[in-house]
Amino acid sequence: MTPWALILLPLTLIPWFRRGQDAIPYSSLDMVPEDPLSDWIDRGLRAMASTALLMLILGMTGPYEREQSVDRIGTGAHIVLLLDRSSSMNENFTGRYLGAKASESKSAMARKLISEFVERRVHDLFAMVAFAAAPIYVLPLTDDRAAVQAAIAAAGGRGHGVTNIAPGLAMALDFFNQRPKEGSRIILLVSDGAARIDEQTRDRLRQNFEETGTTLYWIYLRNPTSAPLTQKPSNPNESTTPEYFLNAYFESLDVPYKAFEAENPDAMEKAIKEVERLENLPLPYQEFLPRKDLSNVFFISALVLMLGLTAARLLEVRQWTP
Repeated sequence: MTPWALILLPLTLIPWFRRGQDAIPYSSLDMVPEDPLSDWIDRGLRAMASTALLMLILGMTGPYEREQSVDRIGTGAHIVLLLDRSSSMNENFTGRYLGAKASESKSAMARKLISEFVERRVHDLFAMVAFAAAPIYVLPLTDDRAAVQAAIAAAGGRGHGVTNIAPGLAMALDFFNQRPKEGSRIILLVSDGAARIDEQTRDRLRQNFEETGTTLYWIYLRNPTSAPLTQKPSNPNESTTPEYFLNAYFESLDVPYKAFEAENPDAMEKAIKEVERLENLPLPYQEFLPRKDLSNVFFISALVLMLGLTAARLLEVRQWTP
């Protein structure tokens, strides 16, 4: 904005001190009859000229409407994407190691489908945590789609280490602590395995889930040779069948939970679309409207007034006919 242009405001008084029309000689002014309509037209034209100058000066100052936030109601949720980045995610669904760059790896397929999921969820807020042996804080809750997509793409590096879900869950739940509850709260866990969780950590996670009221969805990328989550293992050793016991623990939580077993990319896509269908509740959110430049409004107003003055000038009588 350039407020210095306001020093030109006295120029708006010029039309009131200068004659606006050409002088027409006449033999005797006493013979000219009074014409109140012409007097009012003269005042109107002077006012139009003053207003046109005012609009030009105000337009030169660069006026604008400040950024505003509008409360709206959409459909969506606050979603934390919890992505497995362990070395096994570099394999395909048959268990063959492909590396981080292969488009058929579980990691690549997960990123592609989640990216499409984010693109469809217009009013959701997304956060992201990656995990392997330890969790990695990637992105806080945000509605910036470009940032979310960049975070998903950045998770395409080569995975390392084992699958340790508990610290990742704890970090994901922290996003909802001390935050007003607005709409659904979701953790979308995408993993191809699990690990044993000690009793103390289980109790702490259970308490956090209950306090935050978070819904948990687990998309389990299962190899065809692995046992289903609901199939009770013959060996009750949790270290050899951690996925079954983890699923049982999730089912014991006092929060909404659903597991999806995906043995191929199509099954994974169906699981993500099912999550999308289930989570479509009303969500209050704020839409920020950018600053709006108002200069053109003033310049257009000045142009309209000047066109009116030009038309009046063309209609002006140049000579009186006796």
